[in-house]
Amino acid sequence: MTKTKVLLLTIHYPLAMATYYMRALRARDDVELKTTGPYTGSRIPWAGGMNLPEKYAIPPDIPLPYGPNVGRVPYALVKAKLGDWIPDIVITVDAGICWVERPSDGAVVHVATDGHVLNYDHQRSISDYFFNMHPNYAKNGDLPLPYAYDEFAMYKDGTAVKDVHAVTIGIPYAQRDAWVKRLRELGVSVLYEHGAILDEYREQNLRAHIGLNWASKKDMNCRVFEIMAMGLCPVMSRCPDFDMYFVEGEHYLGFDTLEEAVEKVLWAKNNPEKAQEIADKAHALVTSGGFTFSDRVQTILDTVGAK
Repeated sequence: MTKTKVLLLTIHYPLAMATYYMRALRARDDVELKTTGPYTGSRIPWAGGMNLPEKYAIPPDIPLPYGPNVGRVPYALVKAKLGDWIPDIVITVDAGICWVERPSDGAVVHVATDGHVLNYDHQRSISDYFFNMHPNYAKNGDLPLPYAYDEFAMYKDGTAVKDVHAVTIGIPYAQRDAWVKRLRELGVSVLYEHGAILDEYREQNLRAHIGLNWASKKDMNCRVFEIMAMGLCPVMSRCPDFDMYFVEGEHYLGFDTLEEAVEKVLWAKNNPEKAQEIADKAHALVTSGGFTFSDRVQTILDTVGAK
């Protein structure tokens, strides 16, 4: 079998969006993957910084220095270390990183993971294919590649013990803090933590019946798909991109305000059978195909026309 040689650039945190792409690429037998970029070991800088389990610290094949000036990487620097290995596709899954100039080898792909907050004009100018994970924030010419879930870590487990009403695992934004505080005042037990990833993340989420998601910028983030894949009843802030896939009241309970967010959780808590019906329909939809990071990788390869 002739394998497609893929070089992937990102900042190698224990968990970044690129982690999911790397896991999906490594699971394929038709891809030969090499990775490069700055490496932070077991530490991530978010929410003041924290160290995660060492098992999630996977160094790249070609590590680059990590520091305040990691934003743009000269391709010649990496090419010199590749030797005779020439990539067919050069993919950047950005975490605030990109190439200085267009790489001289293969098809050049950039996956914009933060289209809701970052400017990508330079990345668009040096890419053959520019994928935007936030369709609502896309510009003309961007290729849609919405967020997804990692099927290797996010799934239902019928043996899980449910000991809380609701859960949200993630950075503690102000609106999330206020939501959880109000719910707890009303007698709703909420698991609210930051730091659990992959298997630990799934285990924490599966303790609850209701999955909470309040996106910071009306962005259709990973948690949307993860909540559904793990079989929880989704209570989520409305996002313009939801209409691409979901029907409110059938696949999720939506809200715009704190008052509405609290109301929807209380409804789900007090109507467990109906909430379970929503959870089941959402789970059936996202597990029917097309919503995993393996699917996103396939879209990239199909678009580029990988051999």
